[in-house]
Amino acid sequence: MRLLLTFSDMLAKISGIAARLGSWLIIPLILVIVYDVVTRKIVFIQQFVMNSWLYDFISPTKLQEMEWHLHAMIFLLAYALAYLNGTHVRVDIWREQQSERTRGWVELLMLLVFALPYCGVLVYQSWFFVVKSYVQGEGSAALTGIPHRWVIKSFLLIGTGLLLSSLFATLLRILVYLFGPNALRGEAL
Repeated sequence: MRLLLTFSDMLAKISGIAARLGSWLIIPLILVIVYDVVTRKIVFIQQFVMNSWLYDFISPTKLQEMEWHLHAMIFLLAYALAYLNGTHVRVDIWREQQSERTRGWVELLMLLVFALPYCGVLVYQSWFFVVKSYVQGEGSAALTGIPHRWVIKSFLLIGTGLLLSSLFATLLRILVYLFGPNALRGEAL
């Protein structure tokens, strides 16, 4: 049973590292938003960019798409950690009135019946979503948009994989709590 807790900690650490790395994407997101606002509102800077070689790299369309993509990447890298920390949405009114063991059984049941199958389907479908995008050479619908749309779509696969690792980490802890020796139950929570 101790091995299950160790493996659970390892899976949780993977999600934590990915979330912390993803959080650094807020800095380029802020820079893109500030640059986009400045070039849209200050006319002479906008004219300078539009009439220079910079326009090919930082057109308004690319900036908006970059904002969307960075938002998606931040969210997809962080939601696994949100599950581990219990900061995701749940029905706390009913849950808080239950005993620890009842909460454990409900969490176990919901993981096995809903969360893990859903994530399994999402990983399966995401894989084909990314491969299809890559094979087709999918890019932005806008002429001046960002090419290689498969890169951002792959974050759906990565984020779901991270969520799966968090779900398995939680599942292992619940199994130790519900079925393990009394000495390890305190560590499993």
